[in-house]
Amino acid sequence: MSRARAGLAAVLLLLCACQSSTGGPGEDGDASGSAPPASTGTPEPIPGLSAGGPMPGAQSCVAPGRIVSAQAVTRHRDQWVEDSPPDDATFDLTGTTSTAYPATESVFAVGTDRPAARTCVIGGVVQGQADDEKTWDYYHDKYNAACLKIIATGWIQVHGLRCDNVEDGIKPQESSVNANDTQFLVTGTHLTRIRDDCMENDYTVGGVLYDNLWEQCNTGISERPSRDRSWRTPQSETLVLDHMLIGLYQTPHREDGDVVMGENALFKWSESGNRVVIKCSTFMVDAVSLNGTDAMAFPPGTVVDDSGCPDAPSTLVWLGGGAEYPAWAAGIRVVTDPAVWTAAVAAWKAAHGEVGAR
Repeated sequence: MSRARAGLAAVLLLLCACQSSTGGPGEDGDASGSAPPASTGTPEPIPGLSAGGPMPGAQSCVAPGRIVSAQAVTRHRDQWVEDSPPDDATFDLTGTTSTAYPATESVFAVGTDRPAARTCVIGGVVQGQADDEKTWDYYHDKYNAACLKIIATGWIQVHGLRCDNVEDGIKPQESSVNANDTQFLVTGTHLTRIRDDCMENDYTVGGVLYDNLWEQCNTGISERPSRDRSWRTPQSETLVLDHMLIGLYQTPHREDGDVVMGENALFKWSESGNRVVIKCSTFMVDAVSLNGTDAMAFPPGTVVDDSGCPDAPSTLVWLGGGAEYPAWAAGIRVVTDPAVWTAAVAAWKAAHGEVGAR
């Protein structure tokens, strides 16, 4: 089987697994301009996502009529970019590995000049070359770029991406600030040694995160617009975490002239952030946030819906000392046994063919 067909076949298998889920209830500073009013824009639905409750399924990435572009098998030090893609394009990066970080531009980038409608990215590996001894401040100030930056209208889909040792993980964006003209579905991605946000969603795009292992994040998910701006996100817009694994990761930070090891929090939120719905997910926090216990709270109004997993409810593994998590955790079960997190990670890797992989 060719590399391209193998990559697409793997995604089809993943999407079939996604459909068995039950339904239920920044690079800082590049979103410029003054705070806009609430938009009346409405993104078009992703095929397979029901209005009553997101149920992942994304046959649309390989549906007839789409432009499927399979990149050549390659390992390189350059950025891969499609700045003005056509509408209805799927980019299969299976077999493409880049080491193009540290950099001032995101390693994989789509739609950065002219966003297209309904863009999908499959696969791809980024092996960043950040120095473990350098501080969060160093990379944030000099090399504030993501593994994947993707801008599109209608919808965005990302499947099977692997990111290691970069500043930010995945950075989805709408066509403009608070346009409310897209949503995303991200599945089967594996992120490690992310120096800042595993997802920088500072445009507060709504969407579904399903069956991802974000193993080492300094911050899990950010929905905090840059430069103290804010806007009204539609009440109907949600961020759904379904069968997600998110663990935090300590990196060097400069605090009051000293270098200390630490992390931020699972969620970096704001009044502009989406309503959060958590389903059947596992989290790991191993220290009090450098920004204090208030920063460790789950977003206000977070809903936990474990109706699809009554025997394996959403769980927060707290390894920072004491039996109680020091902030509001939305009613999620809290445990202090590290084996719970280790087992969840191992199970995800086994299910995704990463046994023995980092």
